This record gives sequence, structure tokens and C-alpha cells, in this order.
Amino acid sequence: MNKKLLTTAIVGTLSLGVVTAAEACTRLLWNTQDHGTFVSRTLDWSEQTNPTLVNIPKSSSYVTHLDNNNTMSSQYDVTGTTTYGQLTDGINSAGLSGNVLYDAGMDTADSKHAEDFGTLTYLKHILSQYSTVDDAVKFVEGNAPNTEFVPGVPVRIALHISLQDITGDSAIIEFRAEGPRIWHGPQYTVMTNQPDYDQHLANVERSKRGWGELEGQYSQTNLGTGGNANPEDRFIHSSYFYGHLTEPTSVINGMVKLDSITFKIPHDAPNRPVNGEMAGYATEYNVNYHLQSGETLLRYQWGDDFTQLQYNVKAIQNSGKNIEFDLVQAGLIGEITEKVIASGQ
Repeated sequence: MNKKLLTTAIVGTLSLGVVTAAEACTRLLWNTQDHGTFVSRTLDWSEQTNPTLVNIPKSSSYVTHLDNNNTMSSQYDVTGTTTYGQLTDGINSAGLSGNVLYDAGMDTADSKHAEDFGTLTYLKHILSQYSTVDDAVKFVEGNAPNTEFVPGVPVRIALHISLQDITGDSAIIEFRAEGPRIWHGPQYTVMTNQPDYDQHLANVERSKRGWGELEGQYSQTNLGTGGNANPEDRFIHSSYFYGHLTEPTSVINGMVKLDSITFKIPHDAPNRPVNGEMAGYATEYNVNYHLQSGETLLRYQWGDDFTQLQYNVKAIQNSGKNIEFDLVQAGLIGEITEKVIASGQ
């Protein structure tokens, strides 16, 4: 973790409890008829985060809150990518997966008890302990997470979480003062950022009135967005093109198709003024994976780094190794499963 970069970017653009410059990321879920379940997500941010691929074997010990000493033992292998040292995307060995996206509306209480769960480590805990969206939702309903900070960073990183499993079940979870707000069901396939999820759903229903029947939609159909990269427009954009997906011909084709409709933030795109200067953000990478097979495709694009990687989560989990693998390396490209496994202990 590069704390200097983190402090420069986050302290300069984030403030507690308000909409900020770093308001990006998109997640999509696609449960197909013949080829299983696919997930695609972008990681959009204001600087290079240098993601790592981690594997946390079953029975590993972890803390439930970064400020406390309460530990638990993982019931499942967990593999995923980290941002600033925290798991922001992952799949466990039972086929449950989850994604952390930025959400300026997050409202959580301070930690008061040793056994509290933290917001930044919440996804890791869920994937370590539960095998289905249904079981995870039951846990979330009675266990709201408490505010948690990245060590050395004086501001809160606000977030919300999506969950999905091999049945195509889905849950979108927001954290508000009154407790978790949950949308649970396979119909919740798209997720971006603030405002609240019910506002996104209302936006799509309003926009749909101008789309007409599916078979009559074409390249000149007005999507009813402002035509920019804000979370509401990205949600509508992805919802429209999601409706035009047809059954993939293979696992790889499924990931290619789903990836193609996730909105990518252009580099040097203006976002919003912060302290009198225009702050920008962009898509650093997008990761696509197939829950049944574990096949994963990741495209990285920042600065002088542009590469495509492929790896298999199930093979990595079967290795039983503790792994923390740098996904941004000079010359790293293509199939990397064996390199990832070889790096572990």
C-alpha cells in the first residue's frame, strides 16, 4: 500500500459524509440459461491503486474490525482483489462472491465493542463465513458494520456492497443510520454508486417509458440520461444494454459480452471541482469472472500500464496457499494462474 499516494488522493478529494470526487465503479451480474453466472465490475478511482490478487485459505484467522482484536476463522477459501490492502472484490470456494463500491451516502456508527464488524473488512467476513446470498443477507440483517478506517488515513471511505452466488441470487446492501438497507433478489443485476438504490430503480423505470418495446430499440433510441459518466447515467446505460444481451456461446464469450456493457470512465474525464480545482477520475481496471468455473479476465489500464490477464480462481484456491500477488508488473500478460500459485506460501 502506498500511503503517501493514498493520503494525497483521498484526503484531497474525500470528506466525511458528502458526495466527493471519487464517486465511481460499476457492477453487473448475468445469470445465463446454459453457461452459468457472470460478474463484471470496474474499479474507478482518482489515482493508481496497484491492486493485488490475494488468496486466503480456509481456516485462516482474521480480525473482524481493524481497530479491535476479535478474530475468527474462515470457513471457506476466499480469493479476490484488494484496494489499499482491503478486499474489494472476491469469490469464495462455495461460489458466493461480492463487490465493494463507493457510496457517499454510507452512515455507520463508531465501534464500541471488541466483537464489532468493520465496514472495510465486512466483505472479507461475509465471504469467509457464508456460502449463499440468502445466508449472508440473514447475517447482514442483524449485524450492521461499524465505521472503520484504513490505518494511517484520517478520513472515512464510504461504501456499499453487492453479493451474488452460483444460483444467480443477488443482494445490494446500503448502510444507513437506521441500519442496512437490502435489495434481495436475482432482478438486482446493476449497481453503481450514490444516490440511494431505490432512486436508481426509479430512474430506470422513468427512462424505460421512452425506450419503447425491446424489438423496436436501435442505435438512435434515447436512453433518457444526461449523457455523462455520473452514477445515475451509468446505471441507466448499463440497464439498457443489459436488456439486449443474448445467450453467450462460451464462458469466455459470456465475460466478453458482460464486460462490454460496463461503463468505462475515460482517462482525464472531469468529475467535479474540489477546493477550486477540477478533480478527475478514471477506470483503472475491470475484472470479469464466472462463478461456476472460476475463470477470470482482468484488463488493467493506467499510466504506462496496459495489459490483459487471465487466471482461474478455483485452481488458486485448490493450491491451499496464502497468496498476495501484484497484478501490475512489467511484462505480466496473459494466463498467469501458475505464476500466482508459485508466488504463494
